[in-house]
Amino acid sequence: MTRLAVVLGSVRPNRMGGAIAQWVADQAAAFEGVEVEIVDIDAFSLPLFAEPMAPMMAAPADPAGAAFNEKIQSFDAVIFVAPEYNYSIPGSLKNAIDFLEPKALANKGVGLVGYSYSNGIRAVEHLKQIVTGFGGAVASPQVYLSLNTDVADGAFAPAAYHDGEVPAMVQAVLARSQGLASLR
Repeated sequence: MTRLAVVLGSVRPNRMGGAIAQWVADQAAAFEGVEVEIVDIDAFSLPLFAEPMAPMMAAPADPAGAAFNEKIQSFDAVIFVAPEYNYSIPGSLKNAIDFLEPKALANKGVGLVGYSYSNGIRAVEHLKQIVTGFGGAVASPQVYLSLNTDVADGAFAPAAYHDGEVPAMVQAVLARSQGLASLR
């Protein structure tokens, strides 16, 4: 059984990310032998990262940060669903990631889903750099969603051309995660 986290990377009220994360999770759950869980960073009520030691040197001392770190470590693979705010990822997502020890993502397959009015491209590019720094194996392809074309009447409604994108990404994430399992 491969445990896959779909990390919801926004904490804003009325966020579109919940529907997108559920869309990703539903498609990932269709893979045999995969257990999927949505991990909402908002549920952890993370404080601003201010640990006395960097997580590469010591596990987070803050209880919420420690809980998030342990939660992500419990998975074999991770998919981040992130909006693009001001040409990058949301501060809330970066703050959450800052609580992670490197082993939380090292040698795991990682998928990236970005969304914004400009398809979340820059958020995904920044996440690639961050995840690679942790030793995570970022899968190609990534999924890019537009708030211009993938939202109708305020609800997430992905365009038909996205139909095969999540399964292709999940397949690549699982292949990377399974290939690196002996290194975790």
